[in-house]
Amino acid sequence: MPTPADIINVISTRFAFPRKSVAQHDRLLVVNGQRRISGRGRSATAQPSDAAALLVAVAATPIAGPAISISSYQSYANLRAVHLPPGRFSSWKQIESLRELADGHTLVESLSLIIGRLAKGLLLPENGEGMLPQGAYPYHIDINVVLHAPMARASVRIERTPENSSEPDLSESLHYYPAAEDKKITRSDNQIDFAQERSFGMLTLWSLAKLFA
Repeated sequence: MPTPADIINVISTRFAFPRKSVAQHDRLLVVNGQRRISGRGRSATAQPSDAAALLVAVAATPIAGPAISISSYQSYANLRAVHLPPGRFSSWKQIESLRELADGHTLVESLSLIIGRLAKGLLLPENGEGMLPQGAYPYHIDINVVLHAPMARASVRIERTPENSSEPDLSESLHYYPAAEDKKITRSDNQIDFAQERSFGMLTLWSLAKLFA
């Protein structure tokens, strides 16, 4: 099993973030109960959910403001799945291996299951992905995760493209929005004339999944 240090190394490399900064994000998750503790040092073990949490924590780092903040993590980690237009909780419909996620699942829950399915070669088994050699890069699958600011929201898109084709034969996107306590999607009436986007994709997710393969 990989250790938290392995996850830190992968995210530091793929995001080009200083390893020290990524490790600080990880410690903040532990202190605030957002990542479980399972041993110390080389005896520590990690799960896909730990990788998903740290991914969101680092990607949610604001361009301006405190570099490391648990509130930034929570504002994105707890976004709930909807199909646009906003207002109705939903989940994955076309990606069969992700259908166990409940309507309105969180962004971290989605990324955790995606990493776990990639690790086992089961994200899109109907396309033969489970028969790929260990460690082979699944070129026919593309995943794009985008975090939007200053209003916290996100999107995850998964596409499958047959070999020798430039057009995907399967494509599904799911959007993640803040939800109030009454489980309704909150919408802002403010017209914000400024936007930021941070994204990561298959290279990062596959690098993390290989740790658990």
